[in-house]
Amino acid sequence: EVLDAYQDLCFAGASKVHIYIHTTVPYTVALIDLMNSRLQCDGLQIYIVVKTPALRLNLVDCHRTLFYEKVDEYDVFIYSEDDILVKPTTVATYLQETLKVQKLTSKSPSEDYNIGIVRYEYNYPPDVIINDKTRHATENVTRVYWEHLWKPMIPKSVHSPNEFRPSVTRKEIDAINTHYVTMDNAHQGMFLATADLLKAWRDRPGCEFNVVRQRPGKKGQQSQPTEGTQRVWMSSRMLHGKKHCNVQQLLP
Repeated sequence: EVLDAYQDLCFAGASKVHIYIHTTVPYTVALIDLMNSRLQCDGLQIYIVVKTPALRLNLVDCHRTLFYEKVDEYDVFIYSEDDILVKPTTVATYLQETLKVQKLTSKSPSEDYNIGIVRYEYNYPPDVIINDKTRHATENVTRVYWEHLWKPMIPKSVHSPNEFRPSVTRKEIDAINTHYVTMDNAHQGMFLATADLLKAWRDRPGCEFNVVRQRPGKKGQQSQPTEGTQRVWMSSRMLHGKKHCNVQQLLP
């Protein structure tokens, strides 16, 4: 389903949709044949990159080097964990809202901000195959927001975007806060970025988004993370953390 969504992006008109899958387990020939038979949009290419198992939790780092090696080859870059559905509407909304932020801030690219997402899962009952006889089991299925457990989620898990950005002008604060909110926990499990934003974050003082590095750990006990695991760090905390790149997550 995840790969089908990227194929839909190709069918929707994106001229070049290239998917790089980093894995430590080689795909079987049968699985590759199945993918080739199902995914056949012109412009869609899938690259399966087998990495050493020694990477372990640092497998999530591989996308960053790849992004900057190819920063001039694509318009939009998407990093995602393997269970997140990214539809054409997600990408279209990201691009539309990114242009809107540029107009509101009179900056292009507007490197202080990035349009984000709130991920959720459905709490389908475990060990139940859904068919005509068991579909009643879905009657009470709801969305689950693992990172945002305050009840109710809105307004308890959100705040105004520029709450922690005293250097931003009043005009910009008012313009952004009228249209966007941000989550108290900015973890998304993914991010989207234009090529221009990637370049801006590479050159942003104190950010160096192109440089892969380990998530912060406790002083004298680096094995204990202080801001989440490596996957949380690479997908969200490095970009949005106030002590790091300090790029404000924006949600329309």
